[in-house]
Amino acid sequence: TGSIGLLAFQPDYYNAYIGLPNKLFDYMLCGLPIVASDFPEIRRVVSDAECGLLVDPTNPDAIAGAIIYLMEHPEEAQRMGENGRRAVLEKYNWEEMEGRLLAMYRRIEGQGGTERIHDFAG
Repeated sequence: TGSIGLLAFQPDYYNAYIGLPNKLFDYMLCGLPIVASDFPEIRRVVSDAECGLLVDPTNPDAIAGAIIYLMEHPEEAQRMGENGRRAVLEKYNWEEMEGRLLAMYRRIEGQGGTERIHDFAG
């Protein structure tokens, strides 16, 4: 079984750079500490939940260093994993996000489609 959730998306894929991959929330719900690309939206969630480490995805040494750090600090890794699970159960779930998503769609509709999508998860 895995003990760390790795999200090493590369910056050449714009959607990965601005998006929030489902895999992030899957790992969090499983209670895994995260090692993730330091992209704006991922950074916001990981930092808010205090559930992992952010790395430059183009730097293999940084990725390896973060993985090694979590393996050498199991108590901290466990705390991060628990934080992530709690964040999904309390905040990053359909019940909590449904209203925000619908409100964002209504704003987009009212503004002729000019609302910024990234405002949804904040």
